[in-house]
Amino acid sequence: MGGKNVKKGKKAMLFAGLIALLSSTVSVTPAYAATSLTVDLSSVIRPVTHAAGGSLYGVIENQPDNSLIIPLHAKAFNNPAVAGYQQPWGAAVPVAQKLAGTGSQVSIRLADWFTGWYNYSNLNDWFNKLTTTVNAVKSAGLTNIYGYEVWNEPNGTWKGQYVGGIDYSDSYVQFTVSVPTTKAYAMTIRYANGTSASSTQNLTVNGGGATTVAYPRTDGWLNTGSASTVTVNVNLNAGSNTIRLAKGSTGYAELDLIDIAGGNPARYEAENGTVNHSTTYSSGYASSNTSGNLTFSEFFSQSYTKLKQLDSTAKVIGPSLAGYSHNFMVEFLTYQKVHNTLPDIGGWHILSGENITSTFEDYRAIESSLGITPEPISINEYSGAGWLSDEGKPGKVAPLIAKFERLQIDTAMQSYWDVPNPGRLGSLLSSSAQRNGGWWFYKWYGDMTGNMVSVTPPNVYDMTGLDGFANVDSLRQYASVLFGGVTDGTVNAVIQNFPSFFGTNGSKVHVRVESTPFVNRSMAVNTTNTLFEADYTIAGNQITVPITGVNSNDGYRIYITPFGQATNVYEAEYAAVSHSNISSSASASGGKYVAQIDFSDSYVDFYVKVPTTKTYTMTIRYANGTGANSTHSLNVNGGSTTTVTYTPTAGWGQFGSVNVSVGLTAGDNIIRLAKGSIGFAELDNITIN
Repeated sequence: MGGKNVKKGKKAMLFAGLIALLSSTVSVTPAYAATSLTVDLSSVIRPVTHAAGGSLYGVIENQPDNSLIIPLHAKAFNNPAVAGYQQPWGAAVPVAQKLAGTGSQVSIRLADWFTGWYNYSNLNDWFNKLTTTVNAVKSAGLTNIYGYEVWNEPNGTWKGQYVGGIDYSDSYVQFTVSVPTTKAYAMTIRYANGTSASSTQNLTVNGGGATTVAYPRTDGWLNTGSASTVTVNVNLNAGSNTIRLAKGSTGYAELDLIDIAGGNPARYEAENGTVNHSTTYSSGYASSNTSGNLTFSEFFSQSYTKLKQLDSTAKVIGPSLAGYSHNFMVEFLTYQKVHNTLPDIGGWHILSGENITSTFEDYRAIESSLGITPEPISINEYSGAGWLSDEGKPGKVAPLIAKFERLQIDTAMQSYWDVPNPGRLGSLLSSSAQRNGGWWFYKWYGDMTGNMVSVTPPNVYDMTGLDGFANVDSLRQYASVLFGGVTDGTVNAVIQNFPSFFGTNGSKVHVRVESTPFVNRSMAVNTTNTLFEADYTIAGNQITVPITGVNSNDGYRIYITPFGQATNVYEAEYAAVSHSNISSSASASGGKYVAQIDFSDSYVDFYVKVPTTKTYTMTIRYANGTGANSTHSLNVNGGSTTTVTYTPTAGWGQFGSVNVSVGLTAGDNIIRLAKGSIGFAELDNITIN
């Protein structure tokens, strides 16, 4: 949730309203008894992008260390446009520079230019802030900017007001307006009519006879994001005039503002008029003096235009609601289409258990009804409904990530509920430098390569029940399935339609099932658990892997390889690579290797898993084209550093091997080979013997 410097009570107030709003949307009753998870390895969704690996304020200028970021391969992180206002740290430009070598992008939250939640003043000041931000990005020469998020949670932070409860015989709003000449003027009224039929109000000008204004229904009231306009002609005298809109004979309507074409000024806010036996309400879906007399849709449209003037290639993101609103999305997308300012990337948050599948389907239906080509979607913030207690918890995020992948959400960023601790990758770290169980689950996600494939859970609409996501890589010849969520303790994973590299019916495949424990975000976890390994025979082009003792908080991985494939060889190009480059060579295993390990911060971190604690022989396949001995520094699990010496090989990209002894502990280990003190060397792979 944005604006994290505010008190939690204020956040709770916003979400109380949000939950009330969401209660009117589609609800689906969870069913946990069915525990089969079906994976179709032949049904490709899209290439692997690690769309949901990022987080809000999860990376700041000086933390965490890139070694904790790189393995996640997150597509994008969300950061403030500038530090020192909404947030004291995490400015987008230095963070994007920090992330440049990791492959991750930065989404820039422009609203974080303001203190509070948010203390916007006027459009000129805002445009100056946009200009400063875009110019800073250009000056830094950044190429890893995902887009510009115009605002954050406008349904709770756009400071609009309107008048409702115009329900009685003596209810009215009277405007005093000024025009330059005596004539008929077009008056546009912004209103909401949440009744089931057309409603009316009585219109009088300067105390004259009343006429009727008809308001077609808007499918909801202003507090749900519904609004529309009607235009009528009014005869006005030069100078000051009074315009009264009073309760009519039919139904009810709420008033946001009126615009007098040619008036001075043109816009008049309902709450600033004389309000009788009616009530003024605050809403992010309305306009007010505080909002610069702009509705959010108007503000977004003008911001979009300004950003495109500053950089025609900029991707503009919005509306970034705190929670999805059908009524507002209809109004917002309709307005932006008319003004040719549709966001390049649509977005909203998933923070209170709202159903992403239903809201996604609704959003796509609105686009279709308006003739809008489907646009990418960014879930700017996501967490389970338990907020801080759910943030990063594998059993809570697995069903969310599964749906993001199934629906092809472009990016999704974990929320920021742990306010005192920015730079922890969205609660994936127990401290600034230690991994927790959630980190390992996201690391498994980051390990995925190739294509994402279809996974069918017991209920695709269930936000907390069992769900998963899977990948297949035909080049590397493996598949993996990640899953979690509420179950009855037993999961039957049905893996079907195996690619030919696994063999055919009667062939065996090797399966390793792992779990990552999660007690709470503050508990460090140094290794995942191997639950079992077994060989399964493909029958009917599928296998069934039963898993018992499943914990609803933990995350799980099923890793599948062809029978007999070596699992003790680790390719350098798929390790965590810092300040080095991936090169190609026919001599390299898999055709690729890591080169230019030439700088003080150049290293390759291999994550290896062994069954027992002991000393292992590690074979390093390397190339050294210097013509003399070169070295790398070797470090295991952050312990003491030793030196590996590489004798010359036939040239760069021409490989030899050297054996060294490494002490490893049962479970996961991190082996780092980094730039040494002498010469240079390239890495193809390591083998743990």
